[in-house]
Amino acid sequence: MSPSKLRLAIIGGGIGGLTFAVALKECTNIQVDLYEQAHQITEIGAGITLWHRGYEILKLLGLKEDLLRLFNEGPEDVDEQKLSFQYRLSDRKDGLEYFKLYTKGGGRLFHRQEIQQMLLKHIPDFVTVHLSHQLQCCEEGHDSVKLIFKDKSEATCDILVAADGVKSVTRQSIPNDGIFYTGTDVYRGLISKEKFTKLYPDHTCLGHPTLFCGKSKYIVSYPISQGQTINVAASVTKLDDEGKPFIGPEVRKSTTKELVGLFAGWEDQAVQLLENMENPVCYVLQELHPMKTYVSHRIALVGDAAHAMTPYLAAGAGQALEDGYVLGQLFSQAGPENWLRVLKAYDLVRRPLGNKLQQDSRVQGLYVQLNAPGFELVKEVGQDLTPEQMNVLRKTVAKHWLWLDEDVGQGLARAVEYLNEGKDKTGAQ
Repeated sequence: MSPSKLRLAIIGGGIGGLTFAVALKECTNIQVDLYEQAHQITEIGAGITLWHRGYEILKLLGLKEDLLRLFNEGPEDVDEQKLSFQYRLSDRKDGLEYFKLYTKGGGRLFHRQEIQQMLLKHIPDFVTVHLSHQLQCCEEGHDSVKLIFKDKSEATCDILVAADGVKSVTRQSIPNDGIFYTGTDVYRGLISKEKFTKLYPDHTCLGHPTLFCGKSKYIVSYPISQGQTINVAASVTKLDDEGKPFIGPEVRKSTTKELVGLFAGWEDQAVQLLENMENPVCYVLQELHPMKTYVSHRIALVGDAAHAMTPYLAAGAGQALEDGYVLGQLFSQAGPENWLRVLKAYDLVRRPLGNKLQQDSRVQGLYVQLNAPGFELVKEVGQDLTPEQMNVLRKTVAKHWLWLDEDVGQGLARAVEYLNEGKDKTGAQ
């Protein structure tokens, strides 16, 4: 590796890859190439939740003014406890609210592409973006990493940062147990808020983001795009299918008739959302087995490439953002003699949290879909829960959100300390 200039490659132009690129803005003596397989950097996904942790990171990266333009309300009361989600038991005609989640600043709700385009505007001048470059494989050597793309072009770098998603090609270079089908299919779609408000002016989701929960099924709805659009995702789980090979298309078009039929017997407010979803699309939900390391000698995984998880804690996009930020800050504080140790420092603090949230999100999904231990006898739509079951449900759902109170800066400080220990004690690493 050159002692004066680091050649760094990023695979993937999603939130994780772009956050990492922006976080490198204070670096000197560095050359960055970002490779994106699409012909333009865009995002076909829908809504994401930006928690207080992510909001603070984006402010530190100098994106505060851009965020203000995206907010639909006054943004400076971020320290207040706000209602983020309301949970309802909805697999019955008379649905009932059973839990409200309040968090610092609440959950800021965006279309994924809004965050992506905001980050893209702030990538440093020394980052060269290469579009239409789909990675086929990479070969890690002692002194460099060779990249081979599907168009037969090649490139080399000193360090490779892979943000190439749940089906990461780069991850093949690091020991892992791969991805698996969770047994859950997710139906996603958008609704015009103006149109929906005219139809149902008193609907609960118009006031607050809402989770409609029931046996083996779940619907989440919340406004995005400055409140003009309602994002809806409906999950249907077959526990017996978990881990089995999935047969059929992983993404397919759905219909209103199919969706409404799957949620027969649910409360009217849940069904009304399904009836008005525009062009619903069904996605197979896949998860990554927790990894023992996110890094090798010269390769680091970020975002879904490292810890693809279920959506029940709304943590996936935020964790990709945190990965990119922490890794970028470490490179900014390391010198040429310590660049390789950066990856170890990153893995030291990011892997424990990423793996923990994978597990907690998975368990949260079991509870909100009434499939957790203690709910085995709940087998029918609309079956009443005992007071003890309701108490356990509320406490468990609340417990799994405590991660939001942790300080991202503390993890970064531990990583920097580890980085500096290596530099002080051993010199070049």
